[in-house]
Amino acid sequence: MMKTQLLTSGLGTVTDGRSANYTQRHGILFVLFSIWVLAVPFHRYSVIGTYSLDNLLAPALVLLAILLPKVRDRTLALYRYKTLLLAIGLYTLAGLFGLLKFVNHSDLLKPRAWQILRDGLYFVLPMLYLRDLWTFQIMKRLLVWVTMFGAISVFFVALGIIELPVERFAESRIGEGLLPKSVGLFSNYGDLSILYGFVSVLLISHGRSELGLLGAPLVKLVLWAGLLAGLVGSQSRNVLFGTLIAIAVYWLWKLLLNAKGSYRTAVAGLFVSAAIIFPGIIVVFGDSIVGWVSALGGSRAENTAVQRLESYSLALNLIVNEPLGLSFRSYAEWATLANHIHNMWIKLMLNSGLMGTLCIAGLFWLSYRGGSKPGTAPLLQNESALVVASTAAIFVAVQFYPGQSDMMWIMLGTLISFNWIRRERPVRTFG
Repeated sequence: MMKTQLLTSGLGTVTDGRSANYTQRHGILFVLFSIWVLAVPFHRYSVIGTYSLDNLLAPALVLLAILLPKVRDRTLALYRYKTLLLAIGLYTLAGLFGLLKFVNHSDLLKPRAWQILRDGLYFVLPMLYLRDLWTFQIMKRLLVWVTMFGAISVFFVALGIIELPVERFAESRIGEGLLPKSVGLFSNYGDLSILYGFVSVLLISHGRSELGLLGAPLVKLVLWAGLLAGLVGSQSRNVLFGTLIAIAVYWLWKLLLNAKGSYRTAVAGLFVSAAIIFPGIIVVFGDSIVGWVSALGGSRAENTAVQRLESYSLALNLIVNEPLGLSFRSYAEWATLANHIHNMWIKLMLNSGLMGTLCIAGLFWLSYRGGSKPGTAPLLQNESALVVASTAAIFVAVQFYPGQSDMMWIMLGTLISFNWIRRERPVRTFG
């Protein structure tokens, strides 16, 4: 066995103790995977026809994954395959439950089936390529760059420096006549909220030994400034709230790491319970929420809150009548509500019913499970806290946007991969 190094431009140096053959083959394929990750924010820019670079790379990378070196530890390989199959199975079942109503309507069935297949590629790819701490560490650095692309772009759009294919402006929430509320490369604030939660915790918890140059104090300061600029440009409560919750969960989990397993299980129970009772809370306390939102964002924010609360209330009535998902007749009447409601769990209940919603909840459980048993190694404990906090960030974000976006699937796949990464021995070093 010989020491080798893979130098990835802009990502730092990663030292690996395996054979040169393993590093070169895996490294070349992982470079293609890295290009795909970095291309995701630019998915609205076509390369060939209507297809963007990430659209073209995704199916090719799935096929190329066959060439990846096999996991040598048979026990670890078996655990990985079982977890991977469980994740794919839950995703597939959720998709099938959502398609049942369209069985006799091929004009609607085909585009939805293709969308489920495409989303599945974005969900599965991180799980195929993230096999150990080496790749997990590089993925974290890639996500820092992706987040900066989103943050800086929204700030530049607000300033009027750049124009993007999709633009959305609203009155400023930081003061009359100041920067308008805008969107950047990510056309919804949910994706930005998920990324902000992940990167904020990453910058707090990781140093140069894990992040390379990105972990240097001065570079961290620049990154925090970029995050702040993006928040000023987006003026999104979802981004702010999701970031604060992720940071709070990170510190809470660090405190719980030395507690008994029953306490960690209780935290998972809180996530699930919150998903169930959240819609009811916002309906019952709707008037108070509207007043609070108005104080934060002005009359336009108040109007938005009123409209969303009304849509939640209407959707919940439909769910009570059809808990297994809307029939095609009901869907034909309420398609706009079912497709665009700003809460992923309610959207799932409308489209996929209780069974499909439970399947997606199972994916969140898999994501949480990856960080719930970190062992005693300090490095793994830190990573586990990041995984749990990032799961919370996704959980919060999807309460306020339809979810099931490219970035949500990529992040869920990334976090679920930690289920087998945490079991890898020995722990590698990073420089």
